[in-house]
Amino acid sequence: MMVLKASFDQRRHFEAATEERLASSSTTRNTSTTKTTLTTVLGWSFGLKALAVMVLFTLFLVVLPLVLPPLPPPPPLLLFVPVLIMSVLLLLAFAPSKLPPDAVVYCC
Repeated sequence: MMVLKASFDQRRHFEAATEERLASSSTTRNTSTTKTTLTTVLGWSFGLKALAVMVLFTLFLVVLPLVLPPLPPPPPLLLFVPVLIMSVLLLLAFAPSKLPPDAVVYCC
């Protein structure tokens, strides 16, 4: 019964924090139109070098298959690697959690 009471307290704390966050964002938001950049919307920014490297890798992925000759098929044993990876991921997905069944996980 103690764990159930704690989860209700956590939910109350989470709801109060959410209401405070919404109230503070609505009071600080300007009603005029603001300019939003792509980095503001996505929440990240890349440097010019990192962006150039990503564009270069993209071009390699597009051009190299057209230029290089076709490769021979891999050995049959290597074809089971994706199957092995998928089976491990399925086992992890359906593995029981170590948290109690009524635990509430929240951020901030």
